[in-house]
Amino acid sequence: MWLHWTPESWRGPFPFEIGLFYFLTLTGFLITRTLLREREAGEHTGHPWRWRAYHGFQKRRLLRILAPCYAAMLLAVLVGAPDICSHPIAYFGHYSNFHIAMLHGWPSGTAHYWTLAIQMQFYLIWPLVVFLIPRRAMAVAFTICAALGPVSRYVVSHWFPEVIHTSMISTSALDYFGIGALLAYALWCGMPAGDKRLATVAWLALAGYVVLYVCNIRGLSTGCVGYIQQTLLTVSLAGLISWALAGHRGVVGRVLNHPAVQHVGRVSYGLYLFHTPVPLLLGIVLPWLWLPVFDGPLVVVRLVVFILVSWGAAWLCWRWLEGPNRLRWLHL
Repeated sequence: MWLHWTPESWRGPFPFEIGLFYFLTLTGFLITRTLLREREAGEHTGHPWRWRAYHGFQKRRLLRILAPCYAAMLLAVLVGAPDICSHPIAYFGHYSNFHIAMLHGWPSGTAHYWTLAIQMQFYLIWPLVVFLIPRRAMAVAFTICAALGPVSRYVVSHWFPEVIHTSMISTSALDYFGIGALLAYALWCGMPAGDKRLATVAWLALAGYVVLYVCNIRGLSTGCVGYIQQTLLTVSLAGLISWALAGHRGVVGRVLNHPAVQHVGRVSYGLYLFHTPVPLLLGIVLPWLWLPVFDGPLVVVRLVVFILVSWGAAWLCWRWLEGPNRLRWLHL
């Protein structure tokens, strides 16, 4: 939200898009952990289980993800987001990442949906990977997937010049999912949360990422090594996930367990979905927010309105489409 809403001069050199990459790594970890548990439970039954487990997983994911997603996309259409109005099938069909990858600019109101498209593709394919690959080959398979991320970014950038945003091609995100999956597998095999060896590797990876990132923003050539920049970041994010799973007391624990922080986490998917169409909506109902007076220090007023309206949409999304009583209106 900070990246999409605030003036560029406010952001400085910090890569706020790290939150996005954390989101994808966390997805790889959480989904793989769920699928590993389902595999273990299915194998213990002694009966065919794969199709039932795959069907059950897809049903839960579709109910959890698609209803809020389509609500947000319909709002984007209603407020006139230009790209989704011109290419609705790409968005509603969840291949908008390939479409947006070819654009020179960022589509107003819908620029972030490329990540959701990649997630939906991941949800369809990844259960087959976890359910069908032999246990002894899982670590190798997940490692290969992780390695395909930087390889894909290299291949796409060198042989497909029509692709403007190489990271939006689905295979270019495989290191996020693959390394998240490797963490889930390691924990499944008995590695303790907060493992110090992983923490050491994560810190070293973060240092490597920072070096490559600084070289990149200063225009210094890093050659082929630059294609593993995001992979190094993902390793550090896996360490962060492991550290968080260990649990924390003191100030960190009190902050993470505060009701306000918990609430933000609860409605975070709705915030992700609605925060870019909201400015377009407000441009229709509150056009005075774009008067020149709000381009200076009073831009804070505009941001506060963005936050409140986005939070309201996210809360309604949680109450009616995501939460324990989701889709209750279908039973009225």
